[in-house]
Amino acid sequence: MNSVHHRGPGRPLLLAHVLLLAWWLPGAPVWAQAPLPTGGGLKGDYYEGTDFEKFVLTRRDATINFNWGQQPPAPGLGAEQFSVRWTGWLVPPTTGKYLFHVTVDDGIRLWLNDQLIMNEWRGQPLSSYTAAVELRAGEPYRLRVDYCQYSMDTRVFVTWEPPAPRAAQAPSSWRNLWGLAAETPRPEPIPTSFLYANNPRPAAAPAPPRLQPLPPLSGVRPTVAARPRTTPVPAAAPSPRPRVAARPARRPVLAPPQAAVPPAPEVPVLRADSGGTAQLARLAVGEAVTLPELHFEQGTARLLPPARAALDTLAAMLQKSAGLRLEVQGHTDNVGNAELNRQLSQQRAEAVCLYLTAHGATTAQLRPVGYGGTQPVADNADPAQRPRNRRVVLRRL
Repeated sequence: MNSVHHRGPGRPLLLAHVLLLAWWLPGAPVWAQAPLPTGGGLKGDYYEGTDFEKFVLTRRDATINFNWGQQPPAPGLGAEQFSVRWTGWLVPPTTGKYLFHVTVDDGIRLWLNDQLIMNEWRGQPLSSYTAAVELRAGEPYRLRVDYCQYSMDTRVFVTWEPPAPRAAQAPSSWRNLWGLAAETPRPEPIPTSFLYANNPRPAAAPAPPRLQPLPPLSGVRPTVAARPRTTPVPAAAPSPRPRVAARPARRPVLAPPQAAVPPAPEVPVLRADSGGTAQLARLAVGEAVTLPELHFEQGTARLLPPARAALDTLAAMLQKSAGLRLEVQGHTDNVGNAELNRQLSQQRAEAVCLYLTAHGATTAQLRPVGYGGTQPVADNADPAQRPRNRRVVLRRL
């Protein structure tokens, strides 16, 4: 018996079907967006001193993966007592939970999109820390890493574990001891291709605001512009009714004062202490002012967006007043362990100082101090009043 062979589709047609299927399936990569250029690493600013006291040089670093031992990290610097600030953008290749691993000797701080996710700023032996963050594929994230070195060995490694591909997530079974023996991804240096010194996808310029028509003044009839005539009208053409001269728009008849339309209320703008920053220049040494916008969620030292808006005003004022020095006091409620509360209040004060120094203030102008729950201003027994104790106070030095 003769068998009949059917020729299948050619390879080009089969490839087209595969590409079309990948485009249609949910979770497929978004190829419609313009591809980003390959990253070239981060900008590294190197300073003398453990707190960025004296700028020395700037260079491009492919990734943060250094073991300088007891050697200088760059020309013009010593092997000890220096600090580095890496800034740039991180563009993750896939969506999911990333684990950031840091191995450091001595201090380190790490921000993503201005959110402090790791703060271990102190002299210490070689130590390791981990932070988990959810990231979206192809979205640029502002990255900043601060490092300080005191003495002895000099090492700093920032690595990550990207989300494991679905195909690599083997189901639990007896073959892998129900997941106990399954392979897990290992930390690896962040590839240079995902690190950028500048935003690879800058935001488009906002559209100009639409102009809203102003309301007519009281007592003035709005004038309507006459439409242009398509056919000429003879000068001597009789008018069916007498014309009334239009009132000039530039000389309105003003209504009595009591009939004036009241102005629309202003939209409130967040300011530090609702104007409290203006008081700082008039404060005597030792006097203090509270910043009511700088409250924190219970148990955290993360700055919320309203706090950042208020601190921008304060940073601009400190930049203009170089002689102004402040003690930044962190306070908490009295819920929980007293020593842990003191540590949390110190972290809150340091978070405020970090933001201010990143926006123009100098470290010499600020001194962070944590008082924990020892100085309440509201009743901690009342849950409605307790948040008032999670605050920041500025005292002039």
